[in-house]
Amino acid sequence: MTEYLDVRCDCGSVNGKVAMGQRFFQNRVMCYCDDCQAFVHHLGHEKSLNKYGGTDVYQVSASQVSIVSGHEHVRCLKVTPKGVHRWYAGCCNSPLGNTINANWPLVGLISSSIVQDLDSTVGPIKGSVFCKFANQSIPKEVKGPRSHKQIVAMMIIKLLIWRALGKARPNPFYRDGKAISKPICLTSEKG
Repeated sequence: MTEYLDVRCDCGSVNGKVAMGQRFFQNRVMCYCDDCQAFVHHLGHEKSLNKYGGTDVYQVSASQVSIVSGHEHVRCLKVTPKGVHRWYAGCCNSPLGNTINANWPLVGLISSSIVQDLDSTVGPIKGSVFCKFANQSIPKEVKGPRSHKQIVAMMIIKLLIWRALGKARPNPFYRDGKAISKPICLTSEKG
């Protein structure tokens, strides 16, 4: 029997499910990149960041995620023109997750959008990435056991295998190869 995690925006208008599946089809990291930070700051959702500026991201294959209700509230933005698609609930500006594009099978769900406690359901983070963008020095015990290079190498392998297995579809954030909401670009807004 498949176990599911619940995805929900702050106001409850957007609801989804994530099939937990085997360990190979999931990953949990803390991302300190400046784009993740810009994303949540733009939304005014700083509670999604830890005190060092990190975002807890639960990565799964796209085929494991479904939006059950509130499709009309799902919005997309990119921090830079070539950046990843960052998804949020327009009804309450809650961050939902990140995707590369319709062809890649990765969805990185922001932990603040997941109802269940990830430590008890999924386990601790595997490691941290882009630590150079943290707003202060990160203690070793907070970073997790794997280095940036180990996390990236592991995800590249998973992405290639997930893609070969057809795990890019269905993807709740794309229809006919196009984003369900036209992405706005933050750098374009600043002009």
